[in-house]
Order: sequence, then structure tokens, then C-alpha cells
Amino acid sequence: MANQNIRTPRFYVDNINYQLSRGVAQNGNFDVTATDAGATLMGTFTTGSEPELFDMRPLNICTFATSTDPDGHVLIKINKGDDASVYNYVAILNHNLASSLGKIRIFAGNLSSDIDAVDAGNVDIQDPRWDGANIATEVVNADTITTGASNKSCVIQPAANGTTIFAFPDATVQYWAIQFEGADGGSGADTDETWGTTDLFIGGIMIGEYYDMPHAPELDVKKTIAFDKNTVQESIGGQRYSNMPSHGRIATSTLKSPFSVHNANRSIYGGRISYDMKFNYLASTDLLPNEYTSVQTGDDAVIEDVWNKTNGNHLPFIFSIDKDSTGNNAESEHIFARFGQNALNMTQVAPDVFNISMRIEEEF
Repeated sequence: MANQNIRTPRFYVDNINYQLSRGVAQNGNFDVTATDAGATLMGTFTTGSEPELFDMRPLNICTFATSTDPDGHVLIKINKGDDASVYNYVAILNHNLASSLGKIRIFAGNLSSDIDAVDAGNVDIQDPRWDGANIATEVVNADTITTGASNKSCVIQPAANGTTIFAFPDATVQYWAIQFEGADGGSGADTDETWGTTDLFIGGIMIGEYYDMPHAPELDVKKTIAFDKNTVQESIGGQRYSNMPSHGRIATSTLKSPFSVHNANRSIYGGRISYDMKFNYLASTDLLPNEYTSVQTGDDAVIEDVWNKTNGNHLPFIFSIDKDSTGNNAESEHIFARFGQNALNMTQVAPDVFNISMRIEEEF
């Protein structure tokens, strides 16, 4: 899509950080495993740690020594805590899978044992089944997508370093695995492939359910690009000078802020993007859950799927200004962001109809 035109927005909210924020332990629920007989698993970090994989700081990288273990697998096991809430996307932030010659494999199951083995070796019930209409689809930088043996897994190979997002049909199974593996020297999802000579790094992992707003915002959307880190001072004689501790996103040969595609700071746009937008005439069913006594996992609503899952402005998320913008150049429509407000005001304008306003600010 050209010129970042605003259409119907989409929110990619992270379920791991939502659970962590509500008291769920990281250890035992969101783990890098190193126990699988007969397979080479990499449970040791060169830099970083398990908690840092999920810390929502994309420039804080976790590194694995894949160059010295070319047939190794990095297997991340996720317990989403129930078999009712929905997963339908995965995002890998600030990775170098193209340079390290790697790819991503995802699989899931109803039992914790389903995700214990590499390459979905323990999956016994094909739910979800990764074939036909159920295969994952590219949102950003997920160029090659294939299915594993017996449709028990889905394999995604990004064409470039940076951020990758892929989506898939709604699935409610409880246990999920995200596996990183080599992609050099083979063809197909299940051939014996190896890593390259550059070590793998990952800046962050997000998984959960995306939410599409019911319709586009009102026409008076305000988009701002602010260099809000600049401090301008003036001398007694009237000479002004400025300090700029940050120009915004970072892009180097080794690090990329989410949705930057170049390798040099001089080649990316600076400033913090923000949106002030209004959504009028939202049905109460699109805004509020049916009941407010406990989480209603079956409701698709702004409060249920976005505002509560981010704890207001506490947790970042991925924001797209056009839910239909995918594939080549889709990075332009996405930002890594958080709410610029701590209250969501809802004004009733007709029976069971509300207006709301949102401010969404990019994270550096």
C-alpha cells in the first residue's frame, strides 16, 4: 500500500506479556528447552536469557551459537494457560534469520508432551492442521511458507533480517512451540538443513490474537512525526543549540528497530510516529464484553482483545493502520507502539452505541 493510507486498523497484542503482567511465572510456561533425546537442542544463550526473549525490548537481543552447532534447534515452548483463548499470529522482532540462514517452525497440541520434540515429532493430533486453507499466511517478511510432515507443523523462512509477522486461522489449543532451525543446504520443510556462519539473534517474540477494529476511524485522524527527544536551549546572547540523544528508530548492519528495512541510520526516517483517532458509532458488542466479571475469551471486542490485554498503556503492541496491508512493503503500515493514554473514555451517543478516542505512540 502506498503512502501509509489509513484504512481499518489492526492490533497485534502479546499474550505472553499479558500473562506475565497478571502474575503468571515465566519459568515453566515460556521456556527455551534443552531436553530432547536424540536431537540437538540449544538451550544456552551466548547473550541474553529466557526472560529477555519476552521483554518487549526489541533492541535487547538474545544470541545463540548456531555457527558452531549448525544442526542445532532452538525450541521455545509456550503454555498459554487454557484451551479457550485464541492464537492467530506470531511476530519475531529484530531477528537476523536471513544472515544466519535460519527459518521458523511453529506447531501446537492439546498436551504439553505434544511440543516436547523438535520438528513436531510428538504431535499426535493435527489440531491445528497446517494445510490448505489452514496454512499460515505472510503479513510482514514471511516470504516462504511450507508445511511439515503430516501437516503437523508450519515452516516460515523470512527473506530479510528485521521483523517477521505471520498469521493463521484461529486456534485454541493450549500448548505451542516456536522453533528456530537452519535453512542452508536443503529444500522443503523437513530436509536436513544447517545454519550459516553467522550466529542467530532474536530481539523478541510475540504470540497471541490480533484484533481488527470494526471499521475505519473518523476522517479527522491526526498523524504526527515528532522528534520529541530533542532539547533546544538558548544562550544569554540568543544563540540556540540543540541536543538530540535519539533520532528515533535504529538501523545498523546488526540491529533493526521493528519495521525498519535498511542497514544504516542515515537511510531511515526519524521521529516518533503517533496517531490520534476517533471511532464513532461502535456497537456495544464491539466495544465491551458481555459480562465484566471475568474474562470472556469468546468475545471479540476492544476491551476484551486490546485494552485489557495491554493493561491500558502498560504493554506495547504492534499496530497496523491497514489490516489488509501484507507482503512486500507492508512494514510501512506497521509500528511497534503503546497507548498514549491511561484511560479509554467511552461516550454513549445512542442506545448501545458508543464513541471512543485513541492515541497510539511509536516505541523506540
